[in-house]
Amino acid sequence: MASSRDVLSRLRRTRLPAEPVLPDPAARADPSASVLLVRPGEADGLEVWLMRRHARMAFAAGMAVFPGGRQEPADVAGPDPLRACAVRELAEETTVEVAPGDLFPWARWITPRTEPRRYDTWFYLAVLPPGARAEDVSGEADAAFWCRPADALARADAGELALMPPTRASLLELADHHDLASLLAAARTRVVEPVRPEVVRDGDGWLLAYPTPDDHDEELR
Repeated sequence: MASSRDVLSRLRRTRLPAEPVLPDPAARADPSASVLLVRPGEADGLEVWLMRRHARMAFAAGMAVFPGGRQEPADVAGPDPLRACAVRELAEETTVEVAPGDLFPWARWITPRTEPRRYDTWFYLAVLPPGARAEDVSGEADAAFWCRPADALARADAGELALMPPTRASLLELADHHDLASLLAAARTRVVEPVRPEVVRDGDGWLLAYPTPDDHDEELR
């Protein structure tokens, strides 16, 4: 059975420009949700909806991301706050409405403890409903578009798109599937395990590593 951590071995080593500062205590990782909205490609394969965040944004400025955001008090009223958050954020940012049951858990990433803004984000997979149309109404992006996962990765490699590790990891896995049937079959049997990158020394520099979750770390439960 595939795990959401299997893709980590395919990620590039991310080097940091300077020695990180570990806050004491580390900032709380706020619950949040993000949605990988997919549809059949116009020619073949799959397409996923991406948004490029404004350069003025306080978090992930200029990055290409999936729709999503932080959990709000209204989300907690229901039986599954994270799914409620995912449904709300998708509608608020793309006008696309899905039901909580239409979401497939895909991954869980927690911001490194060195960051001043931290999020504990569940990523969900959703298929664009028939007749629905995605539009960028988020106010947080300067561009939003459908893109084949492999094309998004190629644009990132060419320096045309900036991707954070969770986005690159998800695109790598989406690119492995050439139709919705294959992707949904994988999603139904997928095991989601947490990923919290850690900053480690590497020679004279620093890089992001992806250690195995510690069962005694409450943040990773």
